[in-house]
Formats: sequence, C-alpha cells, structure tokens
Amino acid sequence: MSAEQKGYGLPWRLLVCHKHPVSARLRFLIPEQGGVVLPQPLPQLAVLAEPGAEAPVQCHPASALRQLQELLGIQPALELVGEFHLHLEVPGLLLPVYLAALPGHELCPPPPGTRWIELPQSIGMPWLDRELLRRVYEVLLG
Repeated sequence: MSAEQKGYGLPWRLLVCHKHPVSARLRFLIPEQGGVVLPQPLPQLAVLAEPGAEAPVQCHPASALRQLQELLGIQPALELVGEFHLHLEVPGLLLPVYLAALPGHELCPPPPGTRWIELPQSIGMPWLDRELLRRVYEVLLG
C-alpha cells in the first residue's frame, strides 16, 4: 500500500537548505505553518527509522525534487545532496527524506508560505524537526 493510500500524502519529503560557499552559513527553507520538511508536514506518528532501512519501492529523488521546484517555483534549480540518507518510519511505511541545496552565494526569496531560518532559530521546535536539521548540519558541516 502506498503512502497516498495510507493517508500520508506524498511518498517522500524534502529538506531544503542553502550553505554559503565562502562563509558556510547554513539556512533552511521551512514552511511558515510549522515543521521543517516540504511540501507536506510529517505524518503524526513519524519516527527515525533504523540506519540501513530501505523502502521496497520508492520515488527517485530527482522526480521528487522536480515536483517540489515546480510546486514552489524556486529559481535557480535546487541540487540533491547525495550524502544525506534518511528514512522515517510511519505505521506500515518507510518514508524517505531527501536533502536539496540551493546553489550559489545568494538566497532566493522564500516562496509564499515559507521562510528561511538558521539552526539556532529551531529552538523550541519539536524534537524530530530539530533532529532532522541537526543531521543536515552534520552532513554538510561535519
């Protein structure tokens, strides 16, 4: 049974970030209504899956990225960060979370309904949201 059939919406989620190439300043594009993933919030019962857990069939990250870019109208093109591997476990399903990065020195204006934040601004968010951002930070900045 697919994620849509189980009521979880899209069968994937994306984290979007921008790492300045000179200063390494890291920012995240998040929805204004809460959460840290796009284009839909995480399912209520989502937890981190064990390392190495793989969904039997999943969407290719490039098609997920293309869908998100079309939905949000982000320019320039986002780039997938292949070093980031994460799945969330929801009842009866493994939900992949991909990471996309905005290239270049400048941030694009946030699409309607989103905003850019830095990691310290995540204080007060739910643990899982903060843990996802921390894992991105760990992959990109060590």
